[in-house]
Amino acid sequence: MMFDRVFKLVAACALFSLTLLSVDPVLAQASSTPSAGATPPASADLRFMDRPITTFRATLGGLTPEQRVSRSQRALESLTGPTVEAPVELFNVTIEQKNGVAFRVRDRILFTLVEDDLDPDDDRSFDAVVAETRALLLAALNARQAQLHWPDIARGLIYSALATALLLGLVWVIGRMRSRLQAKIQYAVERHVLHRTAKCFDWTGSAFQLAYQIVQIMALFLVLALVYFYLIFVLEQFPATEPMGARLSGFLWSLIDRFALGAVSAIPGVVTVIVIFLLTRAIQSLIGNVFQAIQSGRLTIPGLHPETAGATRRVITIIVWALAVTVAYPYFPGAQSDVFKGLSVLFGLMVTFGSAGIVNQLMSGMVVIYSRAFRKGDLVKIGETTGIVLRVDTLSVKLVNLRQEEVTIPNALVVGAVVRNYSSLADQQGGTSLSTSVTIGYDTPWRQVHAMLTIAAGRTRHLLGEPAPFVLQRALSDFYVEYELYASMENPAQRPLILSELHGHILDVFNEYGVQIMSPHFEEQPDANVVVPKSGWFPAPARPPAQAGTQAAGVVDAVASQPATPTPTGSTRNGVQEPRR
Repeated sequence: MMFDRVFKLVAACALFSLTLLSVDPVLAQASSTPSAGATPPASADLRFMDRPITTFRATLGGLTPEQRVSRSQRALESLTGPTVEAPVELFNVTIEQKNGVAFRVRDRILFTLVEDDLDPDDDRSFDAVVAETRALLLAALNARQAQLHWPDIARGLIYSALATALLLGLVWVIGRMRSRLQAKIQYAVERHVLHRTAKCFDWTGSAFQLAYQIVQIMALFLVLALVYFYLIFVLEQFPATEPMGARLSGFLWSLIDRFALGAVSAIPGVVTVIVIFLLTRAIQSLIGNVFQAIQSGRLTIPGLHPETAGATRRVITIIVWALAVTVAYPYFPGAQSDVFKGLSVLFGLMVTFGSAGIVNQLMSGMVVIYSRAFRKGDLVKIGETTGIVLRVDTLSVKLVNLRQEEVTIPNALVVGAVVRNYSSLADQQGGTSLSTSVTIGYDTPWRQVHAMLTIAAGRTRHLLGEPAPFVLQRALSDFYVEYELYASMENPAQRPLILSELHGHILDVFNEYGVQIMSPHFEEQPDANVVVPKSGWFPAPARPPAQAGTQAAGVVDAVASQPATPTPTGSTRNGVQEPRR
């Protein structure tokens, strides 16, 4: 199966090459009968044995250049046997008052070249053109003579057969070496790639496919190169096809010459790009060291804060690399080509029209970072979402709430929302405050309400005694007075659980003193206060204080003892969400 595919590939390549090579002679020889209504070309090339002889431009004896080429080719093809070996004779002629030279072999006139056939842009004399035409004609006749000489044909066939056998042998060797080469490449990939990344991802299948594709491409390239050289060698063995082989060889060498000249001319630009790249890397390293020192607190620069040092470093790094690319752009190989410029314009348009939303998020992210409204580990409330800040990314902010849900908020929404940070002032003296409000009827003395709320705050663990809790009358509404209790707590991360415990103590204290907690939206005062007596605090399935109190207190202690999210300042905070009041 492998040899069948190789033979089909070789045959297809040979047929394709011969088709391409046959285009030039066919196009060079004009048709003897021009199509109706079409303007005949001004000149026609005379070729024999696929070799150029001369160019006709004048109409002679009523014959157009195309007709002259057709008649001359018939005369040349009629030369056989000893006639081909006869010398080429020249004699001057005058036709229609046009001076020229006739080319003759024995008694047979091959063609006539007149002065009007000269190229107006050619500075050579008519005699020089005639001498060149005679030399080209002799070379074509010699090729015709060699083509009719059977020992030359036999030698070409023998050499072609040997070249064919050598080609098939080399193709067979490539097929045999393919599996061995694939094994070596796969081993190299596994040694240098899999050994380093095997813990992260299983590269076995990908490494096999990569090695297989590399080997297939290399084998195909070698086979095509061998077929190309084989065609050049075989075509040059026969006089009739020798020009085709010369054109194939010339195309190959011109291609190599073009690539070589391009590579040599690109060396100064490549060296310049490398120098710019190395300088940019050095500047980037210096910038990274400076901002790393600022972020760790080892260096202080006015206007730069540890919280914004990372973002500032990234922005400056992007600017530095953008300037480096701008400076190095003219020195990139092929940067001045129209294709490279077109791709640059297309890429710019794609980025411009496709990144409007991304740019909005990026700019919003810069506002979030440089406003320093919160940092990693803070307990914040953004809009209606409360949680611990996991990280502040370029495009979004990620929180974790009390239900251990990761919430992603786009930076554009963060900029447009109200942000409450419960942790930013926790390190100051007095900690951070916690507040809750109750509404009590006008029939209850406000001093008693103040005292009861203060007692409830004193019973709540993890609330600080200094500064002392205090109460404010927030509003005198139509049916009730709104009181708000303020107290300081140790760790803002425990805010929801501390608030829940505080609410429980408020209910207990108000029930102990017979004060109902309800917004008196009623038309008639009830006969008795709506309270729960102390004897009814623990109906089934509730438990007595010795058990229930211990279990409830353990919840807060468990949250306080959980591993906290580290913050840049070293404080610890847990991810919780404030319950609705």
